[in-house]
Amino acid sequence: MIAYKFLAGARRGRFSAFTWPEPGTWVRDPGPLDVCRSGIHACAVEHLPFWLDQELWVIELDGEVLSRGNQLVAGAGRLVERVSGWTPACTQDYADECARRGARHAMTALRAAGFGAAATRLEEAASVEDLRAAAAELVAADPELPIAVAMARDGARRAVTGAAPTAAYIAAHTAARVGGSQAYAAERRRQADWLAARLGL
Repeated sequence: MIAYKFLAGARRGRFSAFTWPEPGTWVRDPGPLDVCRSGIHACAVEHLPFWLDQELWVIELDGEVLSRGNQLVAGAGRLVERVSGWTPACTQDYADECARRGARHAMTALRAAGFGAAATRLEEAASVEDLRAAAAELVAADPELPIAVAMARDGARRAVTGAAPTAAYIAAHTAARVGGSQAYAAERRRQADWLAARLGL
């Protein structure tokens, strides 16, 4: 089974600290499969937004494969190839896109609450830094605005500093604040779709 795996630099697992061997070399775990405890962990395309890290790899899984939550667990796996399109520049573009999506959720909340002018101000922001500044000024000027505006401010601030995982997280939770659990799930799907399209997965 072909799946994907994010790793920290030099093929190192973020949580396990395990350094993966060269692509093509199988790694096996003889113990019973147990999420976050044993087995080879990977993910499907739709789960990528939950596991962002420095390197993205195509991984082949073998044997029994469990699907639990936002991850896959198998008894064996081997790296196939690194996804070359996942670069610092791509990571930044993704962070910026998530910040803008979070702002769009905030605009929906603003317009629903009768703050059309504030929504237009966010909409007119030319850059993510402009978006951060506009949201910060709006929050400072009127604490009665929907909390989604402060969340959009925080998402833009994280994007400006290159923190893509946090920008994505905030965008999803801004969606949830505005539209509930279904909106959260839809936002995560859109994030995964962006990655899949950009990286050709």
